[in-house]
Amino acid sequence: MANHVKQAIILVTGLFLIGVSSIEAQESEVIPSMDPISEVITLPDACDNPTTRKWGPDDELGNQNYLTPDRVSKNLSLIQSGKVYNLAHVIEPGQMGFDGYFDFKTDLAPWPGRGAEEAIFIVDETIGNSTHNPDRKGILQGEIGTQLDGFLHATMKGIAYNCYDVRDPANHLLAEGDPGDLPKGNPKANYIFRGHNKLGIQNVGTIIARAILIDVGQLLRERESAAGRDPDQFPPSVYEFTPEDLEQALIRQGLTVNDIHPGDALLIRTGWAAKFWTSNPDDPRDDRKKYYNFGQSQEVMPGGTGLSLRAVQWTINRAPVLVSADTKSIESRIGSAQTREPAYSVPGHVSWLASGIHLLEDVDLEVLAADCENERIQEIAKNNQPRSADQSCYISTLIVPTIPTMGAAGSTVAPTVIR
Repeated sequence: MANHVKQAIILVTGLFLIGVSSIEAQESEVIPSMDPISEVITLPDACDNPTTRKWGPDDELGNQNYLTPDRVSKNLSLIQSGKVYNLAHVIEPGQMGFDGYFDFKTDLAPWPGRGAEEAIFIVDETIGNSTHNPDRKGILQGEIGTQLDGFLHATMKGIAYNCYDVRDPANHLLAEGDPGDLPKGNPKANYIFRGHNKLGIQNVGTIIARAILIDVGQLLRERESAAGRDPDQFPPSVYEFTPEDLEQALIRQGLTVNDIHPGDALLIRTGWAAKFWTSNPDDPRDDRKKYYNFGQSQEVMPGGTGLSLRAVQWTINRAPVLVSADTKSIESRIGSAQTREPAYSVPGHVSWLASGIHLLEDVDLEVLAADCENERIQEIAKNNQPRSADQSCYISTLIVPTIPTMGAAGSTVAPTVIR
């Protein structure tokens, strides 16, 4: 083990033993970083970055290329106990967040039915109304609830992963409107856009990845308790998680950055969803409106907890197939004048997607995290240290099936972790 990693483990262990810690003003202990990240972040070039150079100019899969048949087989071989964790929030009629409102429509056939069997068919439709475009009503909206963002979801001024221009009519799946007069902003009611001929979510299929759970929320809740503050108040909506936070959470779990492999999935538990929306049977919550509005009662509130732009860069450096968190946007929506480029309101989104990394938003990690925390405590009591990486509860198999919608930018999904 490298000396700087040993130093970090010793320092973190000592800090927990003496109970000295504070997160006020975003201050963390001075612990040697395993991957030092600059305070000033330059966003990646969607046309030329490490991912595009690795996979070539015609690539549409990004870091999903790491998931070869042999790699998928190894990822499935991680399953030992057969315990299944559903990470998706249940979809119910009502508000599903910033991007839409959701309802069900059921066609109940007449009684007593038809034919010799008198069969009655019940057909359900999912109806979505967009908050961005109030005149839009549709069937089966793709990015509602727990969702996977494809590479078309957020672009750098219209340029998506591998230099794909989403506003070029030649790149559109079917002709629509006047190809020489594309809308400059939101499309009008009589304009129908049918998707793109590349980078659509249908390319993704089912992701089967080795998943690394980083329970940074539990780490910082313990710090709050040690500092004499109420851990249930953490995280506040203005908190930005740093690379140092993520690394120290790994060390607490008995892992290091070297245990993250290119093509893995990063599952980051901040503890934010648990305050408002979780199916955890030990402490269920169902205040989705506050969850989506960053803890506020108003319809829309700017800002919100999540990864700082430095932490976004830290995850990109790991070359994962996807980054996920128990938050709406994964990245912080607060912003920093020192690191944020004003041209983009969501620099994390455009950075991840331009780098060939999918986003898995709005996951419920509470039951998985609770089981891993209990196993960690038991192992420390027994052997005075967490389990090794090859036996760690924090490493498991993640399966994410998508809805293969041609040319679409995302999909509602039901991600599952199996241990």
